[in-house]
Amino acid sequence: QKSYEQIEQLMEEIMRQQNERRKSELDALQSQINPHFLYNTLETIRMKAVVNHQPEIVELVKMLAKTMRYNIQVTDRLVTLKEELQMVEYYLKIQEYRFGDRIKSELIIDPEVDGKAYILPLTIQPFVENAFVHGLEQKENDGRLTVHVHRKEQEIYIEIKDNGCGMDYYELGRLRKTRRDESGDDMHIGVRNVSQRIRILYGSEYGVEVDSTRDLGTKVLIHIPYQTENPQNVEFIR
Repeated sequence: QKSYEQIEQLMEEIMRQQNERRKSELDALQSQINPHFLYNTLETIRMKAVVNHQPEIVELVKMLAKTMRYNIQVTDRLVTLKEELQMVEYYLKIQEYRFGDRIKSELIIDPEVDGKAYILPLTIQPFVENAFVHGLEQKENDGRLTVHVHRKEQEIYIEIKDNGCGMDYYELGRLRKTRRDESGDDMHIGVRNVSQRIRILYGSEYGVEVDSTRDLGTKVLIHIPYQTENPQNVEFIR
């Protein structure tokens, strides 16, 4: 026969589990906002801005909607370099509206780079975003970010370079270590994710290299093969 204390503990445990289940159900519902609702809302905002003759808001909302659609719709297909760089350009322009002259960015694509070459989706943007969030946002002025895409024979190199706060030797070591294990915060997880996807698809000779110096900035180099034909039945992790 169970004591009163045991019954009370059992009731408390049941109540705790019910509360956790309700919270999980609520979280699931909150995460299921239909993307079409977001697109339609943005389109409403854009049209209001058109009516009120606010071209900057029109352009900003347009770029944000396209960026959101791209991030949601890309799955396990390769995209063209032109598509990927278009999203990077939209992201940089949105940040330009946000920071003004405080942070200046530049996208450089060498003439020999064919925009029809194929690339894994969401390969470049995570590092551009990291440059702002972890490097440049803290700078009060004269922030600079450069995305440079160049080709060397049958390989493509994408360099993302900033003059932000950078990382010291130990931080950089932890970041590099994420290519070999499952540790790390959101920034590290993003680096590992992109690097692993590249290595799985193309081989261990390709991937991501990161170099950084405290108070001077960070440079990320993405190295992939130059492919103008889309390989069939591509499978990779996102």
